[in-house]
Amino acid sequence: MNRIAVLWAFLLATAALAQNQFDGLDLSDDKKEDPKKDTPPSSRPATPPPAAKADAPVKQEEKGLLERDITQEDRVKSVQRKLYLKRGRFELSPSVTVSVNDPYYQKFGFGVRAAFYPADALAIAARFSLMQVLPTDDVRSAKKDFQSRIFFSVPYWMTMADLEWSPFYGKVAFLNSILHLDAYVLGGMGVVYTETSVLPERTVNIGADLGFGIRFVATDWFAVNAALINTTYVDQPAGTTKGAVQNVMMVHAGVSVFFPFKSTYREAE
Repeated sequence: MNRIAVLWAFLLATAALAQNQFDGLDLSDDKKEDPKKDTPPSSRPATPPPAAKADAPVKQEEKGLLERDITQEDRVKSVQRKLYLKRGRFELSPSVTVSVNDPYYQKFGFGVRAAFYPADALAIAARFSLMQVLPTDDVRSAKKDFQSRIFFSVPYWMTMADLEWSPFYGKVAFLNSILHLDAYVLGGMGVVYTETSVLPERTVNIGADLGFGIRFVATDWFAVNAALINTTYVDQPAGTTKGAVQNVMMVHAGVSVFFPFKSTYREAE
């Protein structure tokens, strides 16, 4: 309702300002001659000078400037300013994780991510995740019914350094509220520590990240986020002498807290 009232005030003020600036064309006939023009000054009746008014009327030019100043800050902009800016700020994001691409061994865990934004759409991030691997019902069925052997990698933890780019910013209506959303893509590299890393002649595995995510911004310093990240690495599972490429696709769901709580670049951009 406030925006509608402001919009109506702006339209009315604009119409009034346009009307003040253009009063129309005078299409009438030649002006009638003033009968007092040819009358000698001595024969004209003396008229007392008009009394000075206490409050002089505001000139049309001043009135237009005044209305323009009043409505300048009340205009409804077609492109609204961002609810929050990230340039020069730090982000701390704890999350819970679960894998979505392994039907035999489910991976659960939690992680924490720290990021710095040298630009509003670019972040340098570091992510650490702990995981636990649990067998599903399909493992028992495969071993019991088909006498199958499943060689699988058991990741314990991973550390990744990523670059994030946020090219998308928008708004969405949710439960009679307007949520600002911020979508991003990421990629990077790091290490993955697995069960076989403790074996002789074994070490941590080099891995690579690729994924995308979205933030739903609640305030200038707090957001709820979700991301889908695939981590690729090469591991040699226990029980086999062959290495294989492993893909761990995880859903990360958590919150984001920005420091400082208020964007210092709000007025500059």
